[in-house]
Amino acid sequence: MVLNVGIYGDTGMVGQEIERVLAHHDRAGIGFRQNSRRRQGALDECQLVFLATKDPESMQFAPQALNAGARIIDMSGAFRLPRRLFEAGYGMDHLAPELLEDAVYGLPALFADQIAGAPLVGNPGCYPTSVILALNPLKGMVQGEATIVATSGNSGARREVEQEPDEVTYSFGRRHKHVPEMEYYSGFRVNFTPIVLRSVFAGINANIRIELADGLKSFPAHEAGRRLIEAIASAYTDEDLVLPVADSEDRQWGTRDVVGTHKLAIKVGVDDGYAYICAMEDNLGKGAASQAVENMNLMFGLPRLYGIDGAYSTG
Repeated sequence: MVLNVGIYGDTGMVGQEIERVLAHHDRAGIGFRQNSRRRQGALDECQLVFLATKDPESMQFAPQALNAGARIIDMSGAFRLPRRLFEAGYGMDHLAPELLEDAVYGLPALFADQIAGAPLVGNPGCYPTSVILALNPLKGMVQGEATIVATSGNSGARREVEQEPDEVTYSFGRRHKHVPEMEYYSGFRVNFTPIVLRSVFAGINANIRIELADGLKSFPAHEAGRRLIEAIASAYTDEDLVLPVADSEDRQWGTRDVVGTHKLAIKVGVDDGYAYICAMEDNLGKGAASQAVENMNLMFGLPRLYGIDGAYSTG
């Protein structure tokens, strides 16, 4: 069976990236498109629809797609959180609260079983993907508030890069709309400083500082760090593509090791009673489009990484 899928917002950055991944997927074809200028194809013939749209539009289009018989993967923040947290974090009323009860958070490493049967999946944000996958396995091993400083390539907001270096910090502290999402699924309170690198196209480098739990503080730093990295490694399967890594004299891990892949690389250090965790991913891939296609595969009983390895490295 070849899935007939639709894309709302097919001309946007994320919509185009979803289409690029689907071009390598021989079990899915695009039969419906809609953007601000045109509408093509038949929505009622689609088994699945990607909403590569902003929050207000996603809340408007989701009921239409569900009523037409399609399941949904939404790329906005509209269906990632309970209503109270969404409205507080995004500063707007939810326009389709009746759909939230059946929505599932689309992080396959944590919720694969629920995603498989979901009518509506809220695909995670790119920053939250890196932070949640790094922190979630460490409950009981670290404590207090996590301080996060994360850089992102410019493709998170626009297609082109700027010639001159221009690092832009915005919505720092607890003001960024992704803070409730990070907290809800990681289990930790966070403060967050995002930095957009205008002269870099892709890649997220999230650096997390959080206090060790009292039980770990008695160990030497190298032993505490080993236990943290073992907890992360044991929390995930090979298909999750969450890779604990360590710097060496011959190699320092950076975003170049994850851009163009479906991998999340995590390295951990310990100093003076604190864990320093670096989580790196491709913001358009594992932080958006390839994760959305992974969710599609789960929803229709296909191998999780089917078709993704043609567009993003999974080896």
